[in-house]
Amino acid sequence: MADDPQNTPGNGPEGEPGTALGSERQGEAGKGAEGGDQADAVKTAETARAAAEKRATDAEAEAARLRRSNAATKGTDLDALRAEVRAEFTEALVRAELRAAAAGRLRDPADALALLDISSLAGSGGDIDAAAVAAAVDQLVKDKPYLAVAETDPAPSWGDVGAGPRDTAEPEPATPLDRLRRAYDA
Repeated sequence: MADDPQNTPGNGPEGEPGTALGSERQGEAGKGAEGGDQADAVKTAETARAAAEKRATDAEAEAARLRRSNAATKGTDLDALRAEVRAEFTEALVRAELRAAAAGRLRDPADALALLDISSLAGSGGDIDAAAVAAAVDQLVKDKPYLAVAETDPAPSWGDVGAGPRDTAEPEPATPLDRLRRAYDA
């Protein structure tokens, strides 16, 4: 390759040795049509590379601008951040209080979370108004009684399934015929 006339310094753009633009110049002088195709490919690649470098530079500049913008707006507003955290914490406490108040009164305590306005149940300064929570659950039970736990329904009973110790044990029948007699006499 060192003896190749296309690889001599100064053939390429800006004096780069061995580039396709140098071979294009020689191809134009009558060396062949192959040099022109290579030159087009190199020009296309260089154009694409230049465009990609420009996009990367623009993206880095935009990222730096956004970082500066975020640091300027969020870094100094600590009171707003504290208020936002306090509001989220208060909402979580109100939800817990509402679930606790609805636990024995509603069939599904999640219904209270879905149907009641949580923001109206928080007191001023982030305190939870327990009386307002209880009143809201009472009003929900009053407005939608089908959500309430039925007070007259007894707990489901399984009855005697024949397992476990018995108070009075009957003697086991001596023969299978006695077992059948006992079964049909009862």
